[in-house]
Amino acid sequence: MIFIMTKYFIKPKEAADMLQVSTRTLANKRALGNGPTFLKMDGVIRYPIDNLKRYINKNLHHNAKAKNK
Repeated sequence: MIFIMTKYFIKPKEAADMLQVSTRTLANKRALGNGPTFLKMDGVIRYPIDNLKRYINKNLHHNAKAKNK
């Protein structure tokens, strides 16, 4: 039997790296409630990888002045 380990949660440092921000910026966003969804269990913070990807996609912006060709 083969088991494949799937990573469902990542550490704040890994999430900050994905977002290209500091861990402090990520912590500030968490405190203000405008960052990605997170899990806090016994004082340990983790970010669900699927929710982090949705957060990134939700915050993608396109230039409103660009013309479609």
